[in-house]
Amino acid sequence: MRCRVKLKLAVFSSLVAGLFTVSAPLFAHHGRSGYDNQKTLSLKAVVTRFDWTNPHVTVYFDAMDENGVVQHWSCEGENPYTATREGWTKNEFKPGDQVTINFHPAKNGNGVGFFISAVLPDGKMAYYGPPPADAPK
Repeated sequence: MRCRVKLKLAVFSSLVAGLFTVSAPLFAHHGRSGYDNQKTLSLKAVVTRFDWTNPHVTVYFDAMDENGVVQHWSCEGENPYTATREGWTKNEFKPGDQVTINFHPAKNGNGVGFFISAVLPDGKMAYYGPPPADAPK
């Protein structure tokens, strides 16, 4: 009888340990520690691609740096479900759109960021949550 209890406990412990091992990367992915959340960049840019996919919608764009050299960027936003609740559509950004985009840049200086807001070609503002202070009334 004691062997059965020990076997069940060992199997249960192994399953729990396996579950934590497999799920740990899921929690790590959703952190924003890779972005400089104290810094916001605002760039005039041209959209090159927009991915409406899980786990995050992503805007790809080109913007000139202070020396006039084109830099390639990508900004991840929330998931498509959240974006839809905020009034976005899968056609929110189109290649060739000229936008002003605001985002938290990566701490490591790579050309990636976390989306805050954007002014679209028609003057509409795309954002998540409460309207930014500079949103049109």
